[in-house]
Amino acid sequence: MAIFIIIIFIILSIVNIIYPAFGWYLRYGWMVKGESEPSDAYLAMSRIGSILALVILVIALFSGSLLF
Repeated sequence: MAIFIIIIFIILSIVNIIYPAFGWYLRYGWMVKGESEPSDAYLAMSRIGSILALVILVIALFSGSLLF
């Protein structure tokens, strides 16, 4: 079960690295009237956070430390 959850989070991290604006639209985009875009700083920090999360998740997946 833990491996399945890690794989789901890996997929979400990859999606956020490729298209970080998607997360912004889900979280903030619906609150704004009219056209609004995430800032470049938000997109950069979102990608950096996703890369760090992806590295940690891949290490956890291959180390086998989360097998109960």
